[in-house]
Amino acid sequence: MKINSPFLLCLCLLASVAACAKKDESILRLGYLQSDLHHLPAFVAIEKGYYAEQGLKVQVGGVFKAGPEEMSAFGAGELDFGYVGQAPATAALLNGVADIQFIAQVNLEGSAIVARKNAGTDSFRKLSGKTVAIPGHATMQDFLLRMALKNSGMNFNDIMIIVLKPPEMLQALEQKNIDAFIAWQPYPAQAQQSDTVQVLLDSADIWKDHPCCALIARRTLCAQQPQTIQKIQAAHAKACAFIIEHHNEAVAIGMKYTSMERAVVEQSMLHIHYTSLLDKTKASEFVGFLKEQRYIKAADVSRLFSQAFFE
Repeated sequence: MKINSPFLLCLCLLASVAACAKKDESILRLGYLQSDLHHLPAFVAIEKGYYAEQGLKVQVGGVFKAGPEEMSAFGAGELDFGYVGQAPATAALLNGVADIQFIAQVNLEGSAIVARKNAGTDSFRKLSGKTVAIPGHATMQDFLLRMALKNSGMNFNDIMIIVLKPPEMLQALEQKNIDAFIAWQPYPAQAQQSDTVQVLLDSADIWKDHPCCALIARRTLCAQQPQTIQKIQAAHAKACAFIIEHHNEAVAIGMKYTSMERAVVEQSMLHIHYTSLLDKTKASEFVGFLKEQRYIKAADVSRLFSQAFFE
């Protein structure tokens, strides 16, 4: 039918725009960190079509250099679910930055402290007086460094701390702007490819089986669409299982999403344990650290986990 009235034409256009907007609401926006092998399950789920298998429409809503950036995106309503460090997610929730809930674990361990060999830092205790980079305050790496210092009879004031994004750390180390850094994989493994760099401590030596990254979702999504959350969890669990059962293909996917060489990805994956099972006890322990350091205003751990999914 031909529409002659400009008013009717305008109404039709508005209806069409509204229909498109409604259709877009069915698309789930996923976030993860740039070149972070901890988030390999996300890459696998995308590559193997596990979200589509669950009847989900998922698009990448953002790729971030650090967890706090991703949590700001959650706070702005730009993401529906995502892979992120347990530390920034916890701090963001308990400080009111973003209203999210944990729906699965992603990995355990997978960080390391590395240093230049010619900086007089052939052991962790020799970092005293040196400059060490961390990816941010209230991060798991911040916590691990503090724990390593405590275990060595040192304190945080014995070293000089600067904050750098992990992709910038190796260059800073090579240019002698820092003496050491702590970061998540694959950045320690990438640094190890140089003859002038050594690993001082693996995170497994600092806090065995420590939680690192988690899968999170908007609290409203958890409350309003529990079946959607269960489908996301199923895709994630399948991706974790795939990594364990199909190592070579998982390595290839890791290479694709990080643009790093096979040797780096292989070395990294030796130190990362992929799992979808949340450890509430260790999560609570970490919350205690955040409160002790005054990184958070509250310590109500029950807010982290949706009781609809974790009894």
